[in-house]
Amino acid sequence: MTKHNYTELIALRMTELDLSKLDYIRQPGETRSAAMRRLVNEKWFDENVAFDAEHGSSISDCVNCL
Repeated sequence: MTKHNYTELIALRMTELDLSKLDYIRQPGETRSAAMRRLVNEKWFDENVAFDAEHGSSISDCVNCL
């Protein structure tokens, strides 16, 4: 059986103002794509923490349920 390597590609159009904002918050040596990936991951984490606080549960609680 062949193991598939799935990749999702996302294309964005950004204005010069958006690019300058992204360049401003980039960490030293970080590429634009790495900065966007970091921002998405941070937002995902913040949303999950807020969800857990609101519902009194944690995603880690469900990991062992499978």
